[in-house]
Parts: sequence; structure tokens; C-alpha cells
Amino acid sequence: LEVSLIAFDNGATVELKELFNPLLLQQADPPVPCSFTTARADAITLVTGPNSGGKTRLLQALGWAQLLGQSGVYAPVASARLPLLNGLFVSLVENESADQIEGRLGRELMRIRSLFDEIRPRSGVILDEFCSGTNPSEGVEVFSLVLKLLRQVRPTAFVTTHFLDFARCLQDEPPIGGLEFLRVELDAEQLSTYQF
Repeated sequence: LEVSLIAFDNGATVELKELFNPLLLQQADPPVPCSFTTARADAITLVTGPNSGGKTRLLQALGWAQLLGQSGVYAPVASARLPLLNGLFVSLVENESADQIEGRLGRELMRIRSLFDEIRPRSGVILDEFCSGTNPSEGVEVFSLVLKLLRQVRPTAFVTTHFLDFARCLQDEPPIGGLEFLRVELDAEQLSTYQF
């Protein structure tokens, strides 16, 4: 196990080898490790793929690896080069309850507002299924705005999206620099391999 913390500059990359989600160790099947590298430490990485493809579990693993590695303890990777972050903002999909006053989109927008109140350059951002609680046209508009604002702040960001057509358009014509993509790998039967 080797975790290196790197200076956060444009020449640095984030590299994870055999990252796994430690929360999956409770299940009968062992977690499937995955490896990837971003081109820049301040990349905004969009993670796409079908439901139940492993996107949320990947984000959880990334968060654990960053927190544990930066704390100097065992991280769920064979090796990693991680940026030294000055904070980590995580917004995972939450369960709804009948006593909530705001709708899901309203709660997401409040979390995003608090995100931009708190993050600084060299922060980490993990957003899971952002804007999934609204219709696609509104969701795409908010999603685009958030990507542009994130680029201005320049954190390390990993964002999952269920707007697959929109993600394809972003890949073909990126509206901002530093936008990268991870896609769930599918096997011959179109089932997730849990690799990216």
C-alpha cells in the first residue's frame, strides 16, 4: 500500500490503482477494484453509466481514499497519488421522507449553495446524481451552470450524472476546460463490470 499526497497544481494528476469500496467488504462477493488517472488534479470528472453500474460506490470509495489517505492511515487502494486537499464536500443521493418541507431539487440547490459558500481552490467535491430530482431540461441547465462555476473555483471534482445524452454532448463539445469522463464498462451482455 502506497499513498502519496501531491502538491495541488496544474501539472499534478490524481492516480488510483485498485481502488475499492470498503463498505462492500460486508457482502458475500468481494469488491471489484478499479484503476484510473485524471490528467489534472483540478479536473472535473463526470462519471456516467447505467443504474446499478457502480457509480455511487465509486464516489464513496474516492471519498474514503481521500479522507483516509490524507489522514495518514490505510486507504482502500493498492497505490494512489492524491492531491492534498483543504476540504472535501460530499453530496450523495439521500432518501426522501414525508416530513421534508423542500422537494428534492430544492434540497439539492441548498446543498449546492452551501458548496459554493464553502469550497475554495484545492478543495475536493463529490456530487452523486446531481439534479436527478427534476425534469431533464431544468436539470441540464443547473448542471451546466454548476460545471462552469466549479471550473472557476478549480477543485478536484467527481460528479455522477444520469443525463447520459447530455454527458455525450459535453464529451463531444466540452463547455469548459479540464472536463474528464469515466464511463461504466459493460460486458457482452450489457451488464456492468464495475470497472470505469
